[in-house]
Amino acid sequence: MVGKREHIVTNDLGNARLINQGVNFLEKGTLAVCIQTPNLKTANCIVIGKGGWFGNYIDVAASLSSFIFIEIEPCTVINFNNDKLREITLKQNEVYKWFYSLTFESRGKWLQSQLVNSESLRVRVVFQLIEILTHLDKRRTCNEINVSQQQLSEMTGIARQRVNQVMKQLEHENLVELTRGKIVIKDLQLLSNQLDGIDLSIRDPRIFL
Repeated sequence: MVGKREHIVTNDLGNARLINQGVNFLEKGTLAVCIQTPNLKTANCIVIGKGGWFGNYIDVAASLSSFIFIEIEPCTVINFNNDKLREITLKQNEVYKWFYSLTFESRGKWLQSQLVNSESLRVRVVFQLIEILTHLDKRRTCNEINVSQQQLSEMTGIARQRVNQVMKQLEHENLVELTRGKIVIKDLQLLSNQLDGIDLSIRDPRIFL
């Protein structure tokens, strides 16, 4: 057996075990994968939804300890262990084409995240809210996001106090409603308009809403 189903628990989110030990298919839930600098500031972050892939399938010796996970919705993954995958590649080189094809799914997200990181704090927070919303299974019936301001801080690399200031302003403008550990999008269209004029040429999350 190559694949093993695993429920993500707190310890998995605090280290790089999953991303270092193989290819992972997100069977259920929503997950943010973030790259941190040595001073623990988030430099880049993407959101992965149900049916997405993540992991290390290039170099078994690669050090990817700078990655962190933020669980937005309860997640279940199917982990394909690197050691077992490499046994297959010795006999079937076509597997490398599969590895390579998986990189295309997240490449645009990583590049767009880098572009957005040069924008204002407000734009960075709004972009992340909309990006999360596009990955939620329930997004068609409810614009409620189970994410805390601390998690938004970790995903954007913005200090929690500054994130709080942005969210309070959005709430004052009646674009969102803040509750404990939860954000309700009250006017999705107006919130989406906050990204007008921003370079979203690689990935515009608004088209997936």
